[in-house]
Amino acid sequence: MKNIIAIRITLIYFLIGFIWILFSDQLILSIAGSSNAITVIQTYKGWFFVTVTSIFLYTVINKEIRKKIRIETDLINSKKKAEESDHLKSAFLSNMSHEIRTPLNGILGFCELLLDDTFKEDDKQIFAKHLTKNSNDLLKLINDIMDISKIQEKQYEISKKKFNLNTLLDHIYLEYKNSDIKAMRNRVFFQVVKGKEDTDIELYSDPVKLTHIFQKLLNNAFFFTQEGYINFGYLRTDTGIEFFVEDSGCGIDEADRELFFKPFFKGTNQVIGSKGFGLGLAISKGLTNLLGGDLQYTSTLNEGSRFFFNIDKSHIVSKKPFKKESEKKTDIQGNQF
Repeated sequence: MKNIIAIRITLIYFLIGFIWILFSDQLILSIAGSSNAITVIQTYKGWFFVTVTSIFLYTVINKEIRKKIRIETDLINSKKKAEESDHLKSAFLSNMSHEIRTPLNGILGFCELLLDDTFKEDDKQIFAKHLTKNSNDLLKLINDIMDISKIQEKQYEISKKKFNLNTLLDHIYLEYKNSDIKAMRNRVFFQVVKGKEDTDIELYSDPVKLTHIFQKLLNNAFFFTQEGYINFGYLRTDTGIEFFVEDSGCGIDEADRELFFKPFFKGTNQVIGSKGFGLGLAISKGLTNLLGGDLQYTSTLNEGSRFFFNIDKSHIVSKKPFKKESEKKTDIQGNQF
């Protein structure tokens, strides 16, 4: 198999040369009138044969070389994917031993406490809350693993529909404003920014995936911001809409830039990555790509970070004047519109 290309080229060259010599000599003898004419024609015949065979051999050899290079490139890419897959598997197993066992141990432990009749009802209520928290943590972890798997295998489905952007951001804001994570960060000023125009914007996109992206980014922002501010929302640009989440947290080490959006990567800095599974940013990156954007960030260590992505203005369905609370009308039944 190693010499099949050389054998093929040699046989083709031999056959062409044999056929050319056999028939060209007969043709020359039939049309030449003298020995001088035969000599001249034989010379041109030789040059013609050398030129044609050179072009032919160049074409064949070049084609085989390009084919070999393509095969080698495919092998190199396959090797890289296999190595990355092996790395992800190793990272998953090393993280899973702690991240999955921790909520599982909590679930089993509090279940045993609930079954212990020596504890009072008030104590069991506390145990039940811890049991619910650990169950939610485990469910969130499993959902993240399924999400990153579907993103990598390109099996994530996008369900686009028309929705009001400001209403979606208000729901996210209220969710975090009244959450336990915001209560633990009472020195953090939290606000939503709805552009600089006094308009309501309607988009045609996937509101669930957009919400998911904001949730992942806000969870990171709250975790790494002890005090200062966290802002999220959007800004109008010439090309469309820029969504962002910015904070005054610990920032990101520049040395982590190349690996920051990789699955299971939690940072070389011990401040970054001290908790969590390392999937939130990888999922956000994948979802923004599915929505037609590209998640990027700017950051200064110990000063804060800003994550942002853009979507094209073609996703904007309509813009309508934004009604303030004092301008909203009320119908006979007391409903605002």
